[in-house]
Amino acid sequence: MNKPLLGAHVSYKKDEQLFGTIRDLISIGATSGAIYISNSRAYIKFGLDKEKLNNAKKIAKENNFNLENIIVHAPMVGNIANTEKDSDIYLRTLNSYHKDLITMEESGIKLFNFHPGSSKDTSLAIEQISNAINELHRRTEGDKTILLLETMMKKGNYVGIKFEQIKSIIDLVKDKKRIGVCFDTCHVWDAGYDIRNIDNVLEEFDNVIGLKYLKALHINDSKNELGSGKDRHEEIGKGYIGLEPLKKIVNHKLLRDLPKALETPYGKDDFTKWKDEIDLLIN
Repeated sequence: MNKPLLGAHVSYKKDEQLFGTIRDLISIGATSGAIYISNSRAYIKFGLDKEKLNNAKKIAKENNFNLENIIVHAPMVGNIANTEKDSDIYLRTLNSYHKDLITMEESGIKLFNFHPGSSKDTSLAIEQISNAINELHRRTEGDKTILLLETMMKKGNYVGIKFEQIKSIIDLVKDKKRIGVCFDTCHVWDAGYDIRNIDNVLEEFDNVIGLKYLKALHINDSKNELGSGKDRHEEIGKGYIGLEPLKKIVNHKLLRDLPKALETPYGKDDFTKWKDEIDLLIN
């Protein structure tokens, strides 16, 4: 029970739904994890079967697994910052996120992680992203779900590369209790933050954004050198960040109790490797 929260991003199988997710996470010794609950490459919502949900809650309770430690990742197809084209992409993304938030509230899952998006006009994008968050909060008023802005890397026209950009978005969000940040180790490394000295980076995060907004982490090594901007995840200990810095992050007193999920690059659910990585990081 004293171990840091850590799991992996596993599949949400449509036939087993959340029950299969919890079972798979428990099988690798996870205390946290991440999933998609809708199609990651299309604006398609998966169903929610009440019996399967009850079975998921039952197996979670039997194994002391808290559903609130699961991070739901938004579909990759969306772009909430879209400003270059017509409003179709923005609205389809907004509606897709809203459907996921409804499913999450019904399931007892709180953390909804999404990429801030991409736009040539960063200032306009920041305003649009915050407007979208405010609209999603309005549509789900009274819910417990929390929207998490994921830290990004210097690739294309991504927004959220620097902590200052994330702060600018949060500043425009009305309901500060339902907004937060998901810290991706590969992304911040590739963006130029040297997390081999995590204390310095956390101090900067606190000074710019505030540690109270840090709600979750993605734990990944990087195939590229510091500041590369390429976003290529690597297996734990085999990249440029290295095992020891990632172990320090996972076990850090300010981070150990935050939900964390491995996104290391395996082509399918490779539970043996994820279990090995979890053991490597927490022991």
